[in-house]
Amino acid sequence: MNDTKWEQYGALAGLVFVILVVVGAFITWTTPPSPDDSFRDIASYYEEHTGAIKAGAFLTGLAAVAFLWFLGSLWSTLRRSEDTRRLATIATGGGIVGLILAVTASAVNATVAIALNSRDAIQGINPKFFYTLSGVIGGMGNFGVAVLVAATGVAILRTRVFPAWLAGPSLVIALGWIVSGLVVATDATAIFTVGFIVFLLWLVWVLLVSFCMFRPQAAEPEAAVTPTPAPPTTP
Repeated sequence: MNDTKWEQYGALAGLVFVILVVVGAFITWTTPPSPDDSFRDIASYYEEHTGAIKAGAFLTGLAAVAFLWFLGSLWSTLRRSEDTRRLATIATGGGIVGLILAVTASAVNATVAIALNSRDAIQGINPKFFYTLSGVIGGMGNFGVAVLVAATGVAILRTRVFPAWLAGPSLVIALGWIVSGLVVATDATAIFTVGFIVFLLWLVWVLLVSFCMFRPQAAEPEAAVTPTPAPPTTP
């Protein structure tokens, strides 16, 4: 099996990742509270959606596996050109940092949901603190994802590894991730909302990149063979 086939499998992994993330994020069919909501609101969120939060954490773990496969194929695609090999490493590194922090944030959320099942643990838990902690950890991951998207956008500008029209949106989304990273310094609802919008746009970006990797590359036309003129015949 050639390397192109494996890259196409990685593209399919990007699709699987998006599906798992969407299902895991919206499994409660409700908007999660923002960090500046009251203690009671956040506690109610954990109490009313305990099962969904735990199921979402499990789906996040599965999504992480798919995302790593997607990253591997993206790295392989970007490093084909000498001009983008460094960018391939930078993009992959950013993606891994973002993934680790996102999984950690999900684990913190799941820990609170599991602990709230125990009556002995309820009095020792501050749901608002851990919800905020989860948001800050995930917010730090925003910077890693920004590196992933920005490095890919620059690679597109340099070598057209993907369609040129994808470069601009990539850089805009990267900037959006940086802005949403302000969640580590404030609990303002506006920043929370910006992060949610950027997250949705990024999922669309992953789907577009996956499509570009899956689409078979056009074969280069064969060079025309110029017939060699026959040597002159001596009389």
